[in-house]
Amino acid sequence: MNLKSYFTSQYLFQINPAFIAPSEKLFALAGGVLVLLAIVFKISAVLAPTPVDKKFRGKFFSLFLTIGLGELFWYFCRYQNAKFFGSHFVAWLIVLIGLVWLIFILIGIFKNYSKEKQELEKETLKLKYLP
Repeated sequence: MNLKSYFTSQYLFQINPAFIAPSEKLFALAGGVLVLLAIVFKISAVLAPTPVDKKFRGKFFSLFLTIGLGELFWYFCRYQNAKFFGSHFVAWLIVLIGLVWLIFILIGIFKNYSKEKQELEKETLKLKYLP
């Protein structure tokens, strides 16, 4: 099956109640992997050495948990043959939302991480020498 067949209107909006395709199981697997990544980022946020690191790791936790649970919910709807929520269009929409969200997080990190880290270092240095 070529890539174009995954973006036809029949594939995107019609649900085959007879069987679940392997490509649909990939969405569920991706959702599970994203939930596991969210757990890893939550643990790393709790163990973060600075509040700045904790903040940005928390953003990745929110992203991965939301998108992962969204994909798992989609697979549940697909398994139950829900009319609209089980369509491939919704699965691709969840992926697209996740990609846009990821881009905004990465832009925020590239713009603000070094500034916030320097401000934190200045603040800790100032607090260190104040009585």
